[in-house]
Amino acid sequence: MPDKKTTLTRSQQEFTKARDEIKDLIRNVLKEERDVMHLRRRADIHQKILDHVKRIIK
Repeated sequence: MPDKKTTLTRSQQEFTKARDEIKDLIRNVLKEERDVMHLRRRADIHQKILDHVKRIIK
């Protein structure tokens, strides 16, 4: 987390205001995407992200 002198971007501010389950969802989706960004081609990324969203929405 940034120190107190650093100003947060608008998206960081929104993230800090979000409920814990939404933060968890965002972290999981970004993790799935990060794996693809690092040249790990995965055909199932869309299904993995959908599963994360469904778990939160129930």
